[in-house]
Amino acid sequence: MDVEALAVAKIQGMVGRCPHLKPFIASNDKTPFTDGHIDVYNGAGQKKTDWIGRVTVQVKGRTRSGKQPLDPTFSISRTDLLAFQRDSGVLYIYVAVSKEGRCAPYYALLSPFTIEHYLGQIPVDQKTISVSFKKLGNDPREIERIVGVALKTKNQSLSLGFEPALFEQMKSLTLYSAADLNLDEPIVLTPGEVDYALEMTTEGGMSVQLGGVLHIIPQQYTEQTLDVRIGAGGVTFEQATVRRIDALTVEVRLGECLTLVMRDTDQKRMWNVSFVAQSNFAARLKAAEFLIGLVESGAIEINGEVTPLGQRALDMRREIGQFRGHLASLSQLRELFERLGVDGSLVDLDELESEQIINLQALHRSFVGGEEIHNDNGEVTRSVLNVGRWALMILTVPGSKPNTWRYVDPFDPEAPHMFRWSADGDDENSGFPVTAYDTIEEEYLPILLNLHLDSILDAYEAIADQEPTMGLANQRVLALILAADASELRRNEFLRAADLVNEWVIRHVGEKTAHLINKWQILWRRNELTPADRKSIRALKSQMSRRLDPMSEEAELACALLLGDDDEADYLIGQMAATKLGAVQSWPIWKLKRGEDA
Repeated sequence: MDVEALAVAKIQGMVGRCPHLKPFIASNDKTPFTDGHIDVYNGAGQKKTDWIGRVTVQVKGRTRSGKQPLDPTFSISRTDLLAFQRDSGVLYIYVAVSKEGRCAPYYALLSPFTIEHYLGQIPVDQKTISVSFKKLGNDPREIERIVGVALKTKNQSLSLGFEPALFEQMKSLTLYSAADLNLDEPIVLTPGEVDYALEMTTEGGMSVQLGGVLHIIPQQYTEQTLDVRIGAGGVTFEQATVRRIDALTVEVRLGECLTLVMRDTDQKRMWNVSFVAQSNFAARLKAAEFLIGLVESGAIEINGEVTPLGQRALDMRREIGQFRGHLASLSQLRELFERLGVDGSLVDLDELESEQIINLQALHRSFVGGEEIHNDNGEVTRSVLNVGRWALMILTVPGSKPNTWRYVDPFDPEAPHMFRWSADGDDENSGFPVTAYDTIEEEYLPILLNLHLDSILDAYEAIADQEPTMGLANQRVLALILAADASELRRNEFLRAADLVNEWVIRHVGEKTAHLINKWQILWRRNELTPADRKSIRALKSQMSRRLDPMSEEAELACALLLGDDDEADYLIGQMAATKLGAVQSWPIWKLKRGEDA
């Protein structure tokens, strides 16, 4: 029995039934490495004008007894594989021939990239490589699809390499596969396991074959932030980060602390809830309230649709006892922060030291509970209490009874406090009224949490008729801009307050040079300078260059910095007296000087 002849005849017959393929395979062929080829045509008539390419073929017949495995392996020498790789790959067909002469064909699409994958899995001195084969079916459409992918892989080239920058010019990616792929779930395409070709087309029309292992992840299996209302116990998240885990399971993350896993099986929806105590106060508080609400209500609401948790809610009630105490502590902090106007999202609970927590509890008893402290030796004081990286400024003032004291928020818009400042502390008549904001030292302003900056204008409006007030307000504008530069987390908060105060000053005294520069440098920090603004800055710079008033040099330099004119700024700096330059360098406008530390 001529096994090789039977094997070749089997493949000739199978390929011969394919309307777009024409086999040229010789039996007992003496040509090194390959036994022939298969021509591929566009049309069923197989005319020369329809010819689109040729796939090299190697056929091996071997006698086998017993039941054949579904995916057998066959050893191929390293020498042969390297030759196939240099020849742009091969469609290698192994035919198991029984004693009765029945043929069972298997194939391996050994493209250049697939061969490289196999070679990379073994030591360099290993002579043979075990290659996985797949069963070759009789369906002409299946055979044509395999040969079509093999034709595509002939363009794979290891010598050309790949430049990652080409991805920036990518127009499309096309995947050619020899088998149907389920793209509804994540799949991994590994050379040697799945027969495929991946082709990238650039904007310029270049086609590039891509190698390696391909991971295809459907969009629903990647994290997506969705606008969906998910609530429990009166606490609602307006957005969720969602990803599918498998066909039946979806993971939903609510903020930083909560993860819900929903699984639908047998017309039944099951929920699993996990809580991670993140350090952000606002995030932890909201998650804790949601979790307690979820347990107490026994249901979750999604876009208005309520889903009962069933037995899971009962189980959680038994598990959550100690958690209620933690929520009570968080709720106390929230009451205090709301009373002091503190943005809880800024507070990191992990940064709080034991002494700071004790101080916050004392403040809660005073501000929320109305408690007054007895102290026979007490006095009026101003204190700065640390809250992690931040701080609170608190006044201690006499209470309702002798030798009792209470805490006061100096910035409280509901109970405004007016201060007097005097260059001579012993002469009350030389003093004048100032706001609480004017008493804040430069190092404290960026870190104070109880500033109530939305109400800062009310404080200045109360003393607007006093002569020094506009100068004080202008100084606060500069201080607020410096605070914005010093605190990235609160940058927008401080810039907004600076803008409010500066516009208030302009309404009272007009668009003076200093106030215009402040307005423009606030816009610069917001990346909101318009062409009209820049035109106005140039006009002011031109005016300042011709004036001789005491601040014209500083104003001209400020305009050059606002315009980003480095050469002009350097020239003006070189002409400026050291004392004046030192003053400018302490102002927030110096932030605009390129190459200088902010």
